[in-house]
Order: sequence, then structure tokens, then C-alpha cells
Amino acid sequence: MAAAADFDTLLAAMRAELAALDAGNAAVIAAATATKLQVLDALNGTPPPPRAALETARALNALTSARVNMLMAGVERRLTMLTAVHGAPQSLAYRRDGRLAAPR
Repeated sequence: MAAAADFDTLLAAMRAELAALDAGNAAVIAAATATKLQVLDALNGTPPPPRAALETARALNALTSARVNMLMAGVERRLTMLTAVHGAPQSLAYRRDGRLAAPR
């Protein structure tokens, strides 16, 4: 049952990655991501785990994706504000995806 143990390691790495994103700890994010990639590589070609475990992994992946998108939107807002401070007018227009349009 090495595949089951590997999948448990994958879920633990995904949880660590999510916690590190919340804490803003880049070193832990990098380590958890490296572990996640190694385990995914090891799981390639093995029988799939139970459906419940796959759904847990999918939910963790969705949470991580949402957190990364939220963090990137925050960075984008701060960059827009910095651009405005340094002479470029801040754009008040929003794109279709709800983000600020790039200053012109």
C-alpha cells in the first residue's frame, strides 16, 4: 500500500502549502510544493486512491488556487497604487475579469 501512504503524504503537503500561503512563508511554500511534485511523480501510474481522498485533494487544490489568486490580486492593487504615486494616473476602469485595467 505504498500508493496510499504516498497519497497521504500528498494531502499533508497540500495542507502545508495552504497553511504556508496563509502565513506568507515562502520557504515552507517552496518545500511543500517540492514535496507535492515529488509525490505526484511517484504516484504516476499507480492505481487511484479512494474517491473520498481524491475529492479531498481536489478541494485542497481549489482552496490553494483561490488563495493564490487572492494574493496576486492584492499584489496587482499595490503595484497599481505605486504606479499612481510615481506619476502615472491610476486607472479607474476594470477589465472583464474584475481587475483594474493597466494604467496608460
